[in-house]
Amino acid sequence: MDNKMQKKDFSSLGFRMLIGAVLITAIQLLSQNVVFGIRPEWLDNMNIVMAVTMIPLYVVGYPIAFRLMRKKDARTIEKHEMRPGQFILAFMMAYGLMIMGNIIGLALTTVIGLIKGEPVNNALLSVISDGNIWISAIYTVILAPVFEEILFRKLICDRVVQYGQRTAILISGLLFGLFHMNFNQFFYAAFLGGFFAFIYIRTGNLKYTIALHMIVNFLGSVVGGLLLQNVDMMSLPGMMIYAAYSMCVYAIGITGVVFFFINRSKMKAPEGDDMVGKGTWFRTAVLNPGMALYCIAMLVVMIVQAVVI
Repeated sequence: MDNKMQKKDFSSLGFRMLIGAVLITAIQLLSQNVVFGIRPEWLDNMNIVMAVTMIPLYVVGYPIAFRLMRKKDARTIEKHEMRPGQFILAFMMAYGLMIMGNIIGLALTTVIGLIKGEPVNNALLSVISDGNIWISAIYTVILAPVFEEILFRKLICDRVVQYGQRTAILISGLLFGLFHMNFNQFFYAAFLGGFFAFIYIRTGNLKYTIALHMIVNFLGSVVGGLLLQNVDMMSLPGMMIYAAYSMCVYAIGITGVVFFFINRSKMKAPEGDDMVGKGTWFRTAVLNPGMALYCIAMLVVMIVQAVVI
């Protein structure tokens, strides 16, 4: 396939993602305006806010995105099993990448907050600290990993892997990070998205990436949320509990990052796998009308969310 046809194919992917993101956002805004227009007092209940936002996303939004993506030709990825030791190692690497991305996102939003004179709004932190942990776990630990892995790993990787494993990994990570539409989550979502794409491409099995996604989200939103809601950080026992938790988190994270870089050479794509030239990769895969518009639209939303809201 020549370069022009490759750009056209990536552009089609970008347009489908953009249409899906716009429709999902429109459906969520419509449901919020209707429900809270009738019952504005429900805005004070984080559990209702989550339900009004998330139910349309999973009942209507994602099925539309699935349908849009299924219209593109796909390639079947060969299936392989992971040994328990490999899965544990993959979890540690994923957790390390999540911690690293979280630090970068926190640093960036802190700088933006200092410039604008107030902290950048972190919607996820509000959900974790103010909502019912076990209700939010339905969305973050069960629904999100399943639906996101189907879209960003199964449907997208199956359609991009024909251009090479590296291309599928980078595109999956980039699209996944941008889809979160905020700087708080962009970096760790992009890192995790790329790593989950690597796991999916090497195993051809979505059960591993869904399981990893569930574990990472459980540790972040449920365990972290329980600490935020139930531990007094200003008391000595609370500080000791939080310090022990932080030490465990960073021990796993640092170990995972070390393992990631140690095993980096084993994770390289086979020679001759990449069908998009290295010198033209960015121009071909990203600098095309569909992908460029998707990236610009998501970045605009992220900037507005960080600077204005």
